[in-house]
Amino acid sequence: MQVYRIRFLDHTGRVTSKIIEVESDADINGYVSSLGSNVIGVAKLPSYARFLNRKKKIQTAEVVEIIDNLHMIVKSGLPVNSGLMDLAADSENPAMADMLNDMSYRIQTGMTFSRAMSKYEKVFTGMVVNLVRIGEETGQLDNTLKNAAEHLKKISDLKTKTKSALIYPSFAFVAMIGVMVFWLVVVMPKMIEAFKSFNIELPPTTRFIMGLSGFLENYIILVALVVFGVITLNGILRRKVEEYRFVTDRIITRLPVFGVIVKNYNYAFIAEYIRLMISAGLPLYSALNIMEESLPNLVYKRSIAAARDMIAGGRSFSAALAEQKMYPKIITRMVGIGEQTGNLDNQLGNVAEYYYYKVDTIAQNISKMIEPIVIGVVGLFMLVIMIGLMGPIFTLISSMPT
Repeated sequence: MQVYRIRFLDHTGRVTSKIIEVESDADINGYVSSLGSNVIGVAKLPSYARFLNRKKKIQTAEVVEIIDNLHMIVKSGLPVNSGLMDLAADSENPAMADMLNDMSYRIQTGMTFSRAMSKYEKVFTGMVVNLVRIGEETGQLDNTLKNAAEHLKKISDLKTKTKSALIYPSFAFVAMIGVMVFWLVVVMPKMIEAFKSFNIELPPTTRFIMGLSGFLENYIILVALVVFGVITLNGILRRKVEEYRFVTDRIITRLPVFGVIVKNYNYAFIAEYIRLMISAGLPLYSALNIMEESLPNLVYKRSIAAARDMIAGGRSFSAALAEQKMYPKIITRMVGIGEQTGNLDNQLGNVAEYYYYKVDTIAQNISKMIEPIVIGVVGLFMLVIMIGLMGPIFTLISSMPT
């Protein structure tokens, strides 16, 4: 990718400067031509200049609204590039306005809508870009844009519900750790001094708590730095080392409560994604190939890749999923029925709705599910503390002459 800075006069007559990326030096000529006589100057920049053009993040809700508006624009017969410019003028997010204007300019240079959109694939997602491309090829762009907007809204709602479901257990876990550390670092040292004054042999539980309390009191900063370092290292390894990311993703899917939420989210996402691709007219193999790039969880990413290879070898989709031994039988059976009746997209839609409902149910009942775990851990901790506190007192009373 080549980076250029273009200075031009906007519609108000004000001098504006913007940084754009093009695939080759030749593409800049068409881009400049689209701006007409308003261009004041063009300068090629080093490749790192793209990182200097960071602006406000574009939210998923804004993307959904834009795609929904584009659906209405295409349906009404208005040219896409004109519609993009109108939407840019109405946008309150400068980053969104710049993106829409840039896409409009690229279309004016002769690019297709899907190719102009592919420049911002991270914003729109690969699925939306492919749906738009299919819509252009089949003449059903308005319908594919409508489906894309509905899909993004569903996935956004699903992510929101999933995150909401994880907030309570995460907060409960952090609060529980905080209480334990407070007891061991602040409360216990004062009680330990009293125990030492008894001049008695302390029980093993009390000595263990005293040792743990002393360690945290002396090395609490070091412990905090180690925890921070482990979290940071985990993030780096997950980004850089694929096998490490696969192992940690597999561990996440096997966690109690957390794993259930992650599994149900992926089941719904996969079913909805494939349904949309098939409904748009894409072959199943191609749909799986495209979806593989959109799955964040490597466990499911690799399972879809394996299923795709089996389909290429002549296996049915349901048999390929069953072979992965990680999808519930309800999914493989419904997919099998869809294949036999030629109604696969509807069956996948039913699967997606079912798991959307499950995630929603978990989100509403997460507190009830996690409460026994929190109570059990806190109760165990307090039991150890109480045994540690009462042990010396019991020993002292026992050693007194009757």
